[in-house]
Amino acid sequence: MTDWEMTFQQLLDEQVDEVNVPREEFLTVRTLLIEKGWLFQVVGEAKHGGITIYRRNPVAATS
Repeated sequence: MTDWEMTFQQLLDEQVDEVNVPREEFLTVRTLLIEKGWLFQVVGEAKHGGITIYRRNPVAATS
């Protein structure tokens, strides 16, 4: 299983440009983003087949 928390931390730290989330993992990832307070720091783009591509939100305030 993918360690989504570590993967999204890498995205937020600009170590990776995007994260691809399969349809089966979408709700797990969304729950994690809400719990960590990262939901507005990333932008998800839905693609054909249920894949969601997350990228850093360029307008999110950084602290």
